[in-house]
Amino acid sequence: MSRFSISTTDAAIAGIALDRTSRTPLHVQLTSLLRDMILSGRIAPGGRLPGSRAFAGDLGVSRITVTTSMDQLIAEGFAEGRHGAGLFVAPHLPDTSLKIGGFDKPFEIRPIGKAAESPVPFQPAAHDARLFPHDEWAKLLDQTWRNSRDRTAPEVGPFGDPVLREAIARHLHEWRGLRCQPAQVFVTAGGGDTTQLIVRALGLVGQQVVLEDPGYPLFASEMSQQGVNVKPVAVDDDGLNPGTMPAARLAVTTPSRHYPTGVTMPLARRLDLLAWSDRHQAFILEDDFDSEYRYRGTPLPTLMGLANNDRVLYMGSFSKVFTPQLRLGYLVVPEPLAAEFERVLRDRGPLASSVAQPALAQFMVSGRFATHIRRMRRVYGVRQQALIESVAGHLGGLLKVQPEAGGMHLTALLGADLAVRMSDVEVSRKASEAGLALPALSGYCAGSVRHQGLLMGYSGFDEAELNAACRKLATVIRK
Repeated sequence: MSRFSISTTDAAIAGIALDRTSRTPLHVQLTSLLRDMILSGRIAPGGRLPGSRAFAGDLGVSRITVTTSMDQLIAEGFAEGRHGAGLFVAPHLPDTSLKIGGFDKPFEIRPIGKAAESPVPFQPAAHDARLFPHDEWAKLLDQTWRNSRDRTAPEVGPFGDPVLREAIARHLHEWRGLRCQPAQVFVTAGGGDTTQLIVRALGLVGQQVVLEDPGYPLFASEMSQQGVNVKPVAVDDDGLNPGTMPAARLAVTTPSRHYPTGVTMPLARRLDLLAWSDRHQAFILEDDFDSEYRYRGTPLPTLMGLANNDRVLYMGSFSKVFTPQLRLGYLVVPEPLAAEFERVLRDRGPLASSVAQPALAQFMVSGRFATHIRRMRRVYGVRQQALIESVAGHLGGLLKVQPEAGGMHLTALLGADLAVRMSDVEVSRKASEAGLALPALSGYCAGSVRHQGLLMGYSGFDEAELNAACRKLATVIRK
């Protein structure tokens, strides 16, 4: 029997039962029950709540459990204390307000469905988490996070962690022959952030920008949304052709390995592109998105390394060479442009997370980043060959692929027999229905010419998975 007098409020409170087997703390349970009673009108506005000592004894809990719950109700505005009189339900909660938003109706939080835990076979540029150095990375994150309390540690400013900027400059010099200073390197939150930064710093709103066709859709969508006049120009077997390009403020290109066709721009074409830049006083954005993954031959020099006109910008990403979860990239600009990019970043503020930057800097400085790339390059080279052999074994006559010097995907062309039966979009749809990710090449085209082909990623899948996926695809498109 409750020691409270029997009133509407007391009767409601007397029915409270706490679940001592639940993982939810008792004070949280009590707060929730009292809140529900107030919102449902079972405890009326202005009603007196029992004293904490008596209430605790009645419930069989400690007094601190009750006082913690009451303090929370006061903080939320459901209750108020009156000097010398006790605790009362807030009087400004009339019955009509209790119905607002359906508070009197049962409500249940529905959990969000889990995303796929692993990449879908053939997904381009997929990351294989099984090969990621989780233990080393976790130790570095813990170490750098603890060190962040040291006042002498350099701060991650709007341009990026200074140690990381220096590490990127050294990496680019050793791997790509670039001669750039850390002050020219800006850490970004990936391709979208880099694109937005370039549009603002170069004043591209209302200006014409040449993009490759087919090409990476991100550039077209980001620039169009910001008011840039995008001009797609068809690529040929040597990549972007300056002979077919109009005058523009900027040209965006992937010369080391065109995305998505995989062709490499030869040296003569690169020099022609630089000459186009000189003629039109135009800038060039060189996207070197996966140049670290080269399996044979010597890579050609970068456009930025060849240029002597301070008009080539160079961008890269850690998503493909390390992990997409970082959401970090970088942009290297000519020295005369550095001050303007600094100004934009100061005004706009950085978008790149500062938490992982010091750890990544240490990972690079220690040499473990280069070791990781060399390891992944060996693995991906084997996987590319495995995909070629699996296509020949299961999809001969249907799809045609050729070995490429680098990259993370192959572009498959439709065989004659398959091409007369369905388009690359139809093949892609059938593959998707079978649980495979096989983007259609025509989906990357903006002009009237719709190239037919399929992107077959191999980086995220071992040899057995690639073979099984090719076998499944064959059963789908042979029907």
